[in-house]
Amino acid sequence: MLMAVVLRTAQTNRFDEDPFSSAPSAPAAPAPAAEPAVEGAHFARTFTASSFRRGNLHTHTNLSDGDSSPVDIYTWYREHGYDFVAITDHNTFTNPADYPWLTDSHFLAIGGEEVTMQGAGRQVHMNALCTDRRLAGGKFATAKEALVHGVAEIREAGGVSLINHPNFTWGLKASDLPAALGANLLEIYSGHPYVNSLGDGTHPSHEAMWDMALTAGLDFTGVAVDDTHHLRRSNRTRASRPGRAWVEVFAESLDPASICHALRDGLLYASNGPSLRSIEVTDETYTVVPAEGGVTVQFIGTGGRLIAQRAVEAGEPAKYTLAGWEGYVRARLTNKAGKTAWMPAVRVHVPASEANATRSQLEERPPG
Repeated sequence: MLMAVVLRTAQTNRFDEDPFSSAPSAPAAPAPAAEPAVEGAHFARTFTASSFRRGNLHTHTNLSDGDSSPVDIYTWYREHGYDFVAITDHNTFTNPADYPWLTDSHFLAIGGEEVTMQGAGRQVHMNALCTDRRLAGGKFATAKEALVHGVAEIREAGGVSLINHPNFTWGLKASDLPAALGANLLEIYSGHPYVNSLGDGTHPSHEAMWDMALTAGLDFTGVAVDDTHHLRRSNRTRASRPGRAWVEVFAESLDPASICHALRDGLLYASNGPSLRSIEVTDETYTVVPAEGGVTVQFIGTGGRLIAQRAVEAGEPAKYTLAGWEGYVRARLTNKAGKTAWMPAVRVHVPASEANATRSQLEERPPG
C-alpha cells in the first residue's frame, strides 16, 4: 500500500502563469513527511471498471483539412481495433447515420464537430461530441468569450464539450480556462506534431494546465487524442497520423448512450501507450492495475504535486489510501518506453467541521 506524503503547495483559486519553467516530464518530488489523516474525508465519487472501450475524439477528413474521406477514416479505426470514433471536422458536422454500413456490434461512430473560433485573433477550438447538427463558431473579442460561446452552444445541443489543444499556436492560456466552466473534457495530450502538448520554457504543458484548472476548482477530465489529418502522405515526416493517442471509456456496452454517458461524466482514462486491467475508486482508496509490467504509477494531488508513487508489475495493484488534505487525487502511469496513461481526477470531500483546519494547514506550508 502506498503511504500518503505531505502536500506542500497551498490550494488556490487563481492561476499563476508567470514565470513558467520548462514543463517537467513528471510531477515535482514529494515532501518527506507523512501528514495526519483528516477524519471523515472521502472521495466525492466512486467507480470501478475492468471493461474499456477504446476511441478517438478528434479526427479530420477531406470535408475540412484532412486528406481522406470519412469512409476511409471510419474504416482505419475499425480495422485497427478501436471501438468508436468521432469525426470532428472544422465547423462541419459529420452524421454517422450517413454511413450505416460501417457501424456494427464491434464499432460505433458518434456525431461530432470541431467548433472553430478565434478570440482576439487567437485560435480557440472546442469539439462538440455526441451532437446531431452543426454548431456555430465565429470570431470574438477575447479567447474567454469564445470559450463561453462554445460551451453554451454545445450544451444547448445536448453534447459533450472538449477543449482542444490549448498550446496550438499558443491559443489558450491557463487563465482562460475558467471561462469554459461547464465543459467536460480537456486535451492533455495530442498526437498532432504542431500542438506543443509539452509546452516550452514560457508555456506550461497541457498536463500542467490541467492541474492548474483542477486546483482552481474546474472539473475537466483529461483526454488524449490523435487529431488525425493524414492517412496518406507517407513521405511527410510531420504528418498527423492515427493511432498515436486515445481514450478508454468505462463502458460494458457499445452504444451511443453508454459511450456518451461515460464521456460526459469523465468515466475514462487517456493514454498514448499503456493500458489498464482495472481501475477502482472507493470512499477511501484509489487503485489502478496495469496490464503490462515494469511501470511506475504516480498519484498526484492539488497543484500537480506528486503525493505517492510505486513501481508495479502486470496485474499488480497500485493503491493510494486517502488522507484528506489532497484536494483531489489523480493517477499517472508511465511504462519503460516513456509512454503515459492518465487516470481521472477525483475530488476529496472534507466534512465542514474539518474543512477550515485543513485549508489552514495547506496555506501554512511553504511552497514546494
